[in-house]
Amino acid sequence: MFLFYLDEHGESSMKVDPSDPKRIASDVSPYFTLSAVGIRDSVRKPFADALFETKKRHFGDSIEEAEWGDSEIKGRHLRRTFVSVSNGKVNRNPPAYSVIKTQRAAEHLFDDLGLLIAKFRPLIFTAIVDKQRLLTTRGESFHNPIGVAYALIHERIALALEKLYVGESAIIIADQQKQHEKFFREGGMNEMRNRVSAPLRVQPNFDLILDKPLWLDTDLSSWDRELLQIADMVAYSSATCVEDGRAPEASHYLWPQMKNSMAVHWRNGDVNQAGFTVFPRSATHYPET
Repeated sequence: MFLFYLDEHGESSMKVDPSDPKRIASDVSPYFTLSAVGIRDSVRKPFADALFETKKRHFGDSIEEAEWGDSEIKGRHLRRTFVSVSNGKVNRNPPAYSVIKTQRAAEHLFDDLGLLIAKFRPLIFTAIVDKQRLLTTRGESFHNPIGVAYALIHERIALALEKLYVGESAIIIADQQKQHEKFFREGGMNEMRNRVSAPLRVQPNFDLILDKPLWLDTDLSSWDRELLQIADMVAYSSATCVEDGRAPEASHYLWPQMKNSMAVHWRNGDVNQAGFTVFPRSATHYPET
């Protein structure tokens, strides 16, 4: 059984420019990203334990008594730390990061996080919705970035399980999100999945994935909230990759390790349209990953 930990980056709003209804408004993000990081259920405890021990090694034993959010690993926290120490400053938000005072200390943290990904080799899927292209090339029935992104994640996971990991099935685990939960509860997921997968020559077997995510309360969780941090980092770095049009190079993005863990297409061994998917599809849209 695969457990896929899922997190998002960017806004799902399809708000348009008041002066041009064919353009996404400048005050909302142009992309919406969902990333799913999959592990076999037998790896859940050792991976979570290793991640927490890495945090203790870099932030100190005091994180055991502090609020979990004070030492939460997120892509934007790693970037803020990278920028701070590069400028001779200290990132004090969240509080645990204040002990990372030098570039060397920051690089050690990034190296150890990258080593965890390289060691446990999770199976990574990222779905990125280009909202501007969605607005101009697809009808209103597709104008739901949350729905499209979830449909793509389900589609890519189902095809990988059927073609490459025969005999496996999957559960998606996600942080509580009222908007996302409402989408599943009202039946929007099935409708969007059918729309997105309709053009495929090979139809995914969606029965291989539990029909809706297991919604996680991070206040009550321990192992699973640790593993959700990996999904946040992947979503952040994947979004940066598309926004910049090239693979992110700074060490805090951990891109080489993430790229090596992205699922490959069963026909050509490429991550594009497999572990790394952009919708609507464009031959020129994919960055050099």
